[in-house]
Amino acid sequence: MQPSLLSPEDIQANLAAGVWSEETTLDCYRRHARERPTALACRDAADTYSWSELDAITDRLAASLVSMGLERDSRALVQMPSSSREVVLRIALKKAGIIGAFAPMQWRRRELEYVRERIDPALVVMSPARMETEDRAWLEATLKDDSIQQCVDLDDGGGDTWVDWSAMLDGPAGSDPSVQISEREFRFDEISLLTMSSGTSGLAKLCEWPEAAQVLMGAVLAERMDVTDADDIGIFAPMTGAAGLVVWMISASVPCACTFPPSYRGPDLLDCAEKLKLTAATTVPVILARLVEESLESRDLSHLRFIRIGTGAPDMGMARDFEERTGCRVVVASGSMECTGFGHADVREDASVRLDGSVGRPLRTGQLRIEDEHGNELPPGTSGELKARGPYGSSGYWMDPAETAKVWKDGWYSTGDIGVIDDSGRLTLMGRLKFVINRSGLKILPVEVELALSADPEVVECAVVAGPDRAYGEVPVAFIQMREGSVMEDQSLSDRLREAGFPEYKIPVRFIEIDALPRISDNKIDRQALMRLAGE
Repeated sequence: MQPSLLSPEDIQANLAAGVWSEETTLDCYRRHARERPTALACRDAADTYSWSELDAITDRLAASLVSMGLERDSRALVQMPSSSREVVLRIALKKAGIIGAFAPMQWRRRELEYVRERIDPALVVMSPARMETEDRAWLEATLKDDSIQQCVDLDDGGGDTWVDWSAMLDGPAGSDPSVQISEREFRFDEISLLTMSSGTSGLAKLCEWPEAAQVLMGAVLAERMDVTDADDIGIFAPMTGAAGLVVWMISASVPCACTFPPSYRGPDLLDCAEKLKLTAATTVPVILARLVEESLESRDLSHLRFIRIGTGAPDMGMARDFEERTGCRVVVASGSMECTGFGHADVREDASVRLDGSVGRPLRTGQLRIEDEHGNELPPGTSGELKARGPYGSSGYWMDPAETAKVWKDGWYSTGDIGVIDDSGRLTLMGRLKFVINRSGLKILPVEVELALSADPEVVECAVVAGPDRAYGEVPVAFIQMREGSVMEDQSLSDRLREAGFPEYKIPVRFIEIDALPRISDNKIDRQALMRLAGE
């Protein structure tokens, strides 16, 4: 299936410019299997695969999928924990010519039903035994839909409706897998993957990804992080989110290994990094906060040369703390499923530059601009809406030309973020346009208040959102997660802001202590939920 936003002329222009090639991710993985057959490709607590083993098992699984009668370009709705099995399935779907849509594990009936209606899957891959009773009842009823041809149970639960995962891995009896999957795999200019955007306003959008964009994404990320075939990268964030997925994509460009932890708990991640001598890792700000809470000095993390913090810039004090205590470089990055890599620090930069509060420069082939409310480009140092484009991201929303047209224009994606680009091209994000607080005409950027509050060493994390007010319309309300054993003192926090030079209208009218900030699917803060709490 062809991309929504790219005409044949656009595709040829990408090829002529050398930003795209006709090589696919499968071409890359097969080359790894030929050139590095015994080298580690991926592992978790249960499974380990070399490149040749990964190539063989994905051939067999792809052949099993084809033998089920699933047509090329049919869709698969998948919900599974990130692991080596997910890598196997992602590659096998590409070999079978089936477009995969991977849903976050946190999603329940409402979100899954939305995606099912949008993509009309012929294949469902899930663990029904792990679902809530109500959600499983919905799923079983849904599977009676004639358009769903096959269901694979990851837990081998059996039953008339489901096929066991383990039974699929041997391939069809008495046949050569290469024959079953010949002529099925995707071309470089075809959509092979659907990803879920964060869904900060309502239900998530489904972003389509051509093969060439995925190959390019891996290449430009590898360049920015200086990844080599000697690296073993801990995927310390779910692959349903950009932080985990795009770093795994590096393995197509560079035959590095990927390791999946048993959980995202701080001790488990540190055990994984220490015992397996990982050289790099990718995660998100909330998980970095968990790591900083651990006794880092007692760990031998000398092999860990960098950790990438994706989806948005973490608290820089926290990032510096982690780097100083471990010697591991922190590389910050920001983007979205629609256009990954708005900004990305370079692992080779000094900490004074890498952790300067920005999210770095755009990846190679990417472009940024800042516009005012009338669409005029603004000069460096001026804040406005961030627009981004790059041939390494999504090519539009799946089967949704109206929504695609709303946010893409002439190839530029309207991010909805407020940003500033300095003279050197580094991007600093100032928050979401829709979350700017309007206090009787006075505008408040939540991020500037959050950064000041986070400077308090007793504050783990905070978020400032708009709360309703009869007199002013909206007022700032701060949600604070304190370090264990610390006591939140409203006056102390207010005084900190005043001492930092904040005017009274920017100081939160309420400080609400919270055990943990609510999250959406890719671990971004659920500000809509906090706004509802602020209105109670």
